[in-house]
Amino acid sequence: MARENFLFDEVAEIYSQFRYPNEKLVEHIFKRVRYADRILEVGCGTADYLSVLSELLNARGSGFDISHRMIDCALRKNLNIDLRTGNAEESFPYSDCEFDFVFNINLVHYIDSLENLFKESYRVLAYEGSVLTVTDSCQEIEDRTLTLFFPETLEIDRARYPGNSAITNAMKKAGFEGIYTTKVKTTFEFKIQHYEQYKNKAYSALRMISEEAFRNGLKRVEESMKRGTIIGKKSYTQIWGIKVERRDFDLPTIFSTRFHNDNDNHP
Repeated sequence: MARENFLFDEVAEIYSQFRYPNEKLVEHIFKRVRYADRILEVGCGTADYLSVLSELLNARGSGFDISHRMIDCALRKNLNIDLRTGNAEESFPYSDCEFDFVFNINLVHYIDSLENLFKESYRVLAYEGSVLTVTDSCQEIEDRTLTLFFPETLEIDRARYPGNSAITNAMKKAGFEGIYTTKVKTTFEFKIQHYEQYKNKAYSALRMISEEAFRNGLKRVEESMKRGTIIGKKSYTQIWGIKVERRDFDLPTIFSTRFHNDNDNHP
């Protein structure tokens, strides 16, 4: 399912107003990125994560998105980062080895070609740089608050989110090494701003269910809020990899060969 099918230009203003970075996820990423002078977010949307991470890492931030309106919204809020339009399923609009850290957040369920995503991420990443994909596992989709109130979104999102194995396989094929997974689990007090996110359909899954299902879900939210405090849940899966510089030889083999050759010179 290609990302342009979602007509993100039409919802750019809503996303800009009602979507914002998760603080615990930002903290987790910041602590694990040791060095990054130049960072790139693929499919940056309104660039909220890119803006925060660029500032925290004191890095030169760049990002691109297929939606012109998303980029326009991002430019109004972020004057110090380089933002462009581009397609994650085509060649990225950057040079080889240009970045120290390349990441994508909430992107992989919108695109068809994971192979191109990671091939191009590998190309624009400098050696010893890190790549990161933030996504949701099937269990995380089931457990999140959105699914609790709008159960019709469960199968929709399970169908469109690629599994971790598909992501790691595409990363390996692109050449990434040292691949590993981390998790971030968050709880939060559900407040009016979260209700407004739902009401304005600031999550794409809410635009894929029927209007009746949406109204019923919104009613469940309202009734739960009247009964008292709601503790929300949202978790994230992070899949990391490294671009390792390739050697034309294996050092241990050379040392081993040298040792045996030296011994051969003695009687």
